[in-house]
Amino acid sequence: MGRNSEGLAPSHLIAQRLGALGLVAVGAVGLGAAYLGQRALDRPPVRPGEWGLLLGGAATFALCCSGYALERAREQPEQTVAQPRLWLLGLALVLAAAAFPGFAGNRFRLWSAVLWIAALASLYAAFARRGAGAGEGGARREAGGVRLSWETLLLAAIILVGAFLRLHRLDAIPAEMGTDMPLKYENAREIMQGQLMIFCPRYPGREALLFYLIALYGRLFGLGFFAIKVTTALLGVATIPALYLLARELYGRHVAVVAAALLALSRWHVTLSRSGYRAILVPLFLALLMLGLVRALRRGSGAGFVATGLVLGLGMYTYNSFLVVPPTLVLVLAVEMARSGWGWLRRYGWGLVGLVLAAVLVFLPLGHYILEQPEVYAFRVATRLTDAEVPLPAEPWRVLLGNLWRAAGMFNLRGDIVAYTNVPYRRHLGAVSGVLFAAGLGYSLLRFCRGHNTVVLAFLAAMIFPTALALAFPNEVPNAGRASGVITSTYLLAALPLVALYRRMATLRPVGWGRTGLGGSAPVAGWLRGAGLLPGLVLVGLLGAELRETWQGYFQDYVRHLPRGNYAISLEIARVLDGFEEEGESYVVVWPHWFDGNALRAQLRVKSKSWDWELPRLDPEGPPLSTVQGKVLFVVHPGDRESLEVLRECFPRGVAIGHRDNNGEVAFVTFYGER
Repeated sequence: MGRNSEGLAPSHLIAQRLGALGLVAVGAVGLGAAYLGQRALDRPPVRPGEWGLLLGGAATFALCCSGYALERAREQPEQTVAQPRLWLLGLALVLAAAAFPGFAGNRFRLWSAVLWIAALASLYAAFARRGAGAGEGGARREAGGVRLSWETLLLAAIILVGAFLRLHRLDAIPAEMGTDMPLKYENAREIMQGQLMIFCPRYPGREALLFYLIALYGRLFGLGFFAIKVTTALLGVATIPALYLLARELYGRHVAVVAAALLALSRWHVTLSRSGYRAILVPLFLALLMLGLVRALRRGSGAGFVATGLVLGLGMYTYNSFLVVPPTLVLVLAVEMARSGWGWLRRYGWGLVGLVLAAVLVFLPLGHYILEQPEVYAFRVATRLTDAEVPLPAEPWRVLLGNLWRAAGMFNLRGDIVAYTNVPYRRHLGAVSGVLFAAGLGYSLLRFCRGHNTVVLAFLAAMIFPTALALAFPNEVPNAGRASGVITSTYLLAALPLVALYRRMATLRPVGWGRTGLGGSAPVAGWLRGAGLLPGLVLVGLLGAELRETWQGYFQDYVRHLPRGNYAISLEIARVLDGFEEEGESYVVVWPHWFDGNALRAQLRVKSKSWDWELPRLDPEGPPLSTVQGKVLFVVHPGDRESLEVLRECFPRGVAIGHRDNNGEVAFVTFYGER
């Protein structure tokens, strides 16, 4: 069939394959042009032609491959979501109502927590189908046994690489706690001491989920700066398989593997994972939310909708950028309903009820706190969005447009300026992932009506707003932490181009092709037979380039750009004070304000964590200089000449020692005296 008597392909098939080969070639050239444009953008000044090369190349690829489907269709189950067991549903509401008063005073109390968890369990049981799938799944596992496919082994390798990048030298990079980590340390310490807060009100106010996870680690292994970093690092590792599962549900296993690999190698995600910031929770919860939603829609599972609602409600305890997720989810569901008509609502109606109820029930404790302390809860967001801290500019809409423009440029042009979360001004994506993201975005836009591309694109667009809405502080845009929610969609889209090209090239390999193949050309036939190997080699090469850029960008450039070359001044002062504790009294002169006292106290292990040893200035006629006996130690800023002169007058035989940072500059001076 389809061949002449000599075993040659018919002319129309030859033309078809040559046309497909041409599209592959043009698409690959488009990606190459986009890469050249990306590299040109890295060399300022930026010119419009360089943007044109990047975007034009990405658009060329998208046009060449847009006719090839990667996304799975928006499958709708034949059955509607079953009505829940109403008595269990009623029980859940009664238990939740009984638990609600117990959340007063920003505390989880045992009896209210038990009632709350029982309400959530009753809600899930109300929607769960009795006996669904358990026996069948067990039978399948028993019959098939445990099998390790190439996909499982490859995913395991990807997770190991991602874990290495997030845990390697984690104790040393970053070394300094900075200004935020001591407050996080105190939140976790208070939880460990039994203050089971719903919301952490320490300035400027923070959602509490991360601190419970840090407290759990601290209870098992000890609380410190490393406990904060390792908790977020492990959450970053957990995001890799979560994104893999989401990508497999949306696009299949090949896209899933590539997306997981790109996320594992992402410098942006590696940096956030090791930073200790709550923002690392947002990509993980978004991946789980989108996964639960798509599965629930495909399977018509009431329990699946409830599970999605649980993730949505719990996400409100992660980071304030998650506030944009509920309205975005409503928009996505409205679009899905508009495409399918009122029959869609009848099919999923009870599932949507379960989703909303689950989210509301999980949100109950935080909702109670918001009713009690709305100003405290909204303070951080208000400082960026309103004039609560500084006056707003005259034309906020112009500022918003500028913020959106800069936020859109963070992927490929210029990123966060804060040295703790980025090499200042460096684009957030790697050169390879940046090009792939632009091409994948174009491809998905051309096909957004198919599959669940709308879900991916909607959350990509929505999660840009938490950074763009900093109207009072436009200099903070873009912000790697506030924009962390886009990471989930970004690496889904970045995985599409390579898989699209691979699939295109794979279709060029004819099964059972004749001895001479295409028009009797043995070289062409041989090339086609090897077409499946070439994309694999290209993929390995591109991932290797991304890994090299991440390694260079984080473990070298990032370290070099950290304050004092990644010198932990608070830790070093703490070590000096602890080491002198058995010798005598020790003090720190805090003027001019040159270190973070909270970070210093958080890292003390021997010396008292009180404020008594912090001195605003030295008075020769007053304590401690007028009262000290025996050995004494003072820690002084190297530029505080007045204090050093006073100490030399009081202790003529005293010794001053300068402690140098990683750049070779004196970070602080220890003055040892005796009377």
